[in-house]
Amino acid sequence: MRRLLLAVPFALIASTALGAGWESGMQEDEGGSVMMAWVFGAQGGDVPPELRMMCGDELVLRYGQGAAPEGAPDPIIDTPVSFTFDFGDDILSLDMQYEDMDGMYAAYFPTDSLIVGFLRTEDSVAVDAPSGPWPVQEFTLEGSSKAIAAVLKSCR
Repeated sequence: MRRLLLAVPFALIASTALGAGWESGMQEDEGGSVMMAWVFGAQGGDVPPELRMMCGDELVLRYGQGAAPEGAPDPIIDTPVSFTFDFGDDILSLDMQYEDMDGMYAAYFPTDSLIVGFLRTEDSVAVDAPSGPWPVQEFTLEGSSKAIAAVLKSCR
């Protein structure tokens, strides 16, 4: 019995460390309230890495690398950066442009894009910029199908 009681807190700590899964809800953006889906990465810090999805004229995927360790390079802001999204068996490349308003990289695409399907159906994704100096960030895709469906429902 004592072992079981000790195992429960450790299981809770482990699930928190891996990320809590995708969520969705209304969030404030520069144009007002928008339906957004988001997930935080496993590597913590004051500002954890994050993926966000929302609708505008097109579907928008935003990637924030989280708090940079001391001495880390500045973001590349003048040209798009090619990020890979590794889903295990499949790897997609996506050019993303740094946007100053929130310090995240963004890509815009139609709602039926291949990456949307992978984000909704796979278990996890590793985001990397092979030509960049940043670490690979891991994200769970638990709950992503429901969260992204809420965003897609709000698209015009």
